[in-house]
Amino acid sequence: MKTFTASLFAVAVLISVAPASAVDGGGIFPFEFRRLELDNGLRAYLIQAGAPGQVAYVTLVRTGSRDEVEKGMTGFAHFFEHMMFRGTKKYPNFDGVTEKMGAARNASTSNDFTVYHLVAASEYLEAIVDLESDRFQNLDYDEAGFRTEAGAVLGEYQNSAASAFAVLDRATREAVFEHHTYRHQTIGFEADVRRMPEAFEYSLSFYRRFYRPENVVLVIAGDFDPAAAESLIRKYYSDWQPGYQAPEVPAEPPQTAPRERTVEYPGRTLPIVSVNWRAPAWSATDRQAVATEVLGRVGFGPNSAIYRRLVIEQQRVQFLDASFGLDRDPAVVSLTAMVSDPADLKAVEAELLAAAASTRDQPVDPVQLQATKSNMKYGFLMGLETARGVAFGLIEAEVSTGGIEAIDDYYRTLEAVTAEDVQAAARAILADPGRTIVTLIQKGGGA
Repeated sequence: MKTFTASLFAVAVLISVAPASAVDGGGIFPFEFRRLELDNGLRAYLIQAGAPGQVAYVTLVRTGSRDEVEKGMTGFAHFFEHMMFRGTKKYPNFDGVTEKMGAARNASTSNDFTVYHLVAASEYLEAIVDLESDRFQNLDYDEAGFRTEAGAVLGEYQNSAASAFAVLDRATREAVFEHHTYRHQTIGFEADVRRMPEAFEYSLSFYRRFYRPENVVLVIAGDFDPAAAESLIRKYYSDWQPGYQAPEVPAEPPQTAPRERTVEYPGRTLPIVSVNWRAPAWSATDRQAVATEVLGRVGFGPNSAIYRRLVIEQQRVQFLDASFGLDRDPAVVSLTAMVSDPADLKAVEAELLAAAASTRDQPVDPVQLQATKSNMKYGFLMGLETARGVAFGLIEAEVSTGGIEAIDDYYRTLEAVTAEDVQAAARAILADPGRTIVTLIQKGGGA
């Protein structure tokens, strides 16, 4: 996060006390919105969209497992997803208050962020602003409560460890990343999760460092008065003290040779092969980054030749998943297949590599490319039918840029992507030196 000089800070104050700026929804994003930035760095977006009488209140903390840089202290971003529901001195029973509103509420943590949301009747907007601003500034828990929640997180880890896909994900991260914090899963390394009950003081410091206004973006979408909402945000959030300092996340050096790993799963499972390639960070304006996301759909999605052959016609795999979404930092894109016959595992792997090679060697069909781009665009628009859908549809831009304005940039870039761009992305990304193949097999079952 940028450190302001005294003169720049004075300018920021002048901007923040002026009325929020209105932005016309003239791009692909169809709704006008107000953008508000307080002098403490909190940014809020007010969007009138969604069902009558309903409001979605989304708080995005731009901290995820990538920010856990201290050795032995992984899993705390996810841990606070749990702790933030334990209440404050003012509102010790968060669940009780929200249940009386009839509010739907939840949270989730990823590599790059933690997001909290409430959806309730619009009449409760002030109560929600009061409640949410209070817990983000004044979360209150003692050591006993901390230990209880840490024990619950350990139970969650143990449950996830029973999943073949969690085991595969853990093995893939450790094979691909040697330095970057994407090496550990969101829930953290097992040893760190087991030590977590002893880290009460550290948890307090984590909350003080990352739960700061400069690191938070609010999106309020639904049926409400934007001017009234702006006044409420100023009233309840202006005293929140800044102090966020971005951690120094270690960069991952380029991968110079292909890697392969095999992991044994102690339960019953069909074999799973995951082919991963180093990928760029998410960008709204980088043609290669956007073309990489298009590549995943057009080259390996349900309408692709490889999908039709392996999944539909020959039924050699139970599923084929192309995960080509990009992260805040350079990570991976992947093809993952569960193979129906263990004896066919290596042959399926070869088919996946051949399909990747074909995207490097041959341009995609222009008709299929245009259909894919249209599907991406209209899929985004169809997701904006509810207030919650509007707020959640903007998360990707918020995480990477701190705002929602990049949405229109992204879809302008998408529209400009050509078949040549997709082929260039395939040549740059789906290259052998940056490839890591991880295979999961049943323990004792052979390959």
